[in-house]
Amino acid sequence: MEWYGNSTMLFESWQMKESFPNYIADALKRENARPYSTRPEDCSAYNKAATGRKATLYPHVLKALERLIQGEKGADSIAAGVQVGNNDEYQYYCMEYSKGPDQKELLVYNPVNGRFHAGLLNLPELTFAVDTVKEDGNDGQEYIALMAYASMVKGGPIYDEEFYNAYSLLKSEYNKPVSDAAKLLHAAYLCCSNLWWRIENGFDLNAGAIPFDRKGALFLEVGYLPYSQVCSGLYSPTVVTIGTFTVFEVQKVGRTYEIKDLQEIYSGDWKLSEREKCLVPDLPDCYKVSASAKRILEAIKSTPARVFMLTGSAGVGKTTDAQLIAQVRGVPYYKFTCGPNTDEIELTASMVPNTVKNADMELTIPDYEDLLMDPPTALMQVSGEYREGVTAGEAFEKIVSLLYRKGYQAAKAEKDFSLVESPIIEGCKGPSVVEIQEPLLIERSATLAKFNALLDESASIELINGDVIHRHPDTVIILTTNLDYIGCRQMNESVLSRIRYIDHRRDLSEKEMALRAMAKTGMTDYELLKEMAEVTVRIREHLKEEELRGGVCEYREYEDWIWAYRVSGNLLEAAEHTIVAKASMDAEEREEIMEVYIRPFFEGLSQMEAPAA
Repeated sequence: MEWYGNSTMLFESWQMKESFPNYIADALKRENARPYSTRPEDCSAYNKAATGRKATLYPHVLKALERLIQGEKGADSIAAGVQVGNNDEYQYYCMEYSKGPDQKELLVYNPVNGRFHAGLLNLPELTFAVDTVKEDGNDGQEYIALMAYASMVKGGPIYDEEFYNAYSLLKSEYNKPVSDAAKLLHAAYLCCSNLWWRIENGFDLNAGAIPFDRKGALFLEVGYLPYSQVCSGLYSPTVVTIGTFTVFEVQKVGRTYEIKDLQEIYSGDWKLSEREKCLVPDLPDCYKVSASAKRILEAIKSTPARVFMLTGSAGVGKTTDAQLIAQVRGVPYYKFTCGPNTDEIELTASMVPNTVKNADMELTIPDYEDLLMDPPTALMQVSGEYREGVTAGEAFEKIVSLLYRKGYQAAKAEKDFSLVESPIIEGCKGPSVVEIQEPLLIERSATLAKFNALLDESASIELINGDVIHRHPDTVIILTTNLDYIGCRQMNESVLSRIRYIDHRRDLSEKEMALRAMAKTGMTDYELLKEMAEVTVRIREHLKEEELRGGVCEYREYEDWIWAYRVSGNLLEAAEHTIVAKASMDAEEREEIMEVYIRPFFEGLSQMEAPAA
């Protein structure tokens, strides 16, 4: 997680001009205290200041905390929950935050990338963009409330014990008929100090930071949350701990789905040709469906969304999910892999040598005089169709189009060529799933803009021969890419704005890697697989810390290591030719990885007999 810039727009001097909520104003008056404290016990343990340490009270932060406390007591002005996936990962924190008598803000926070999406609901079934955080505008307390809530959800990635204890003390004193002003202020100082350091200076902390993406001036342009996505269940909470949700639909928790469970719900009555039937993926019916794939399937069923993007390291299941979605829906799967030199023409169609002559391509080219004297007959010589009343200009345009389609321009120089449509165009002609792999490898970011017309709801595109292809309403396009690999570039903004849903996949945990490997390789020694996974993660982190390029160490390399071990029965030998060999092309670096990360853990196990592959 990266932090950008030096300000979050959440702790500015103008926010100090607001009035304190009554419970704080009263305590300050009773204690004759200042809105800041220099006492060490009032400062967060995250305070890294060498001198002049202090904790400052922020009115909007304390208003947000009061709203949380009131919500726990049953007030209906706030509701908060978390979406937990099938593998117990915390995917989204969700909140409904009342902004007035008839207005409610809907917020979603992603703890992996630190991004917010929000929408202001003030009409039935419609959301609007939220006000920006600025003076004389929105003070941002709803974002503070959601990050504070995430800090108190035990087991979650943002949970912080110091904040939880300080908030608990604040809540205890707040709920008393007469609070102990000193204890209440101590808790308030500590809560504000904790959040300030974990949000504003998170980039300086080794642990405890609240992931927060400031790139693109986040709080000047919070991601818009359309009402259709709210209703689709993409962000719906599975666990509710504060209040009652009235807009987000709470999902049932704890169920895992297999392909066969979902086919009846999401498949359609498609009319497929024999070739198209062969392109429908054939994964095992018992294959587990990821929470992300389930959300995309529900979005396809319940909303107009047809364009999605999955990002993440190799082996986290991006392509598998694309194939799985196609199989559940019962539609063909098409794949197009991009490279640095991919251009606009290659994305749609290409001219390839026609090595087998076709009698239909042996066309007679009419003379210019014939075209002028008798346009319908000249056109019939090429098309086989007599069109009464066609003009010479119309006939000429049609003839040129037909000749180009057959590849005669190339044939004059060498031999016949034919127009071959790309898998993307093939897929767009009917119900399908089209996966576009690694679009960020394309050197010219504007290349993908060629597809803007296909990504829009009124989707169509013109091929090089003049044909216009209209995207079928049941064509689903899924872009899959890794954001961190060498050669990856920024996504063109016009393309990005047309993607309806993006899932940034986090790297698999050691437990998830081991469980997946057990299912895919047949090995049942969970403890050994988990230890191998831990070593894989250490090597991956080593490559990142040393900024070593040209090597990879992800789940695929881990699985390759397991398969090689099953064949050879020697862990060290298997590692040397799989996970270590792909981690670096440098011989000295490979030897260092073997000495530091492999031999100390597996020397004694090197000759263990592995289960037969």
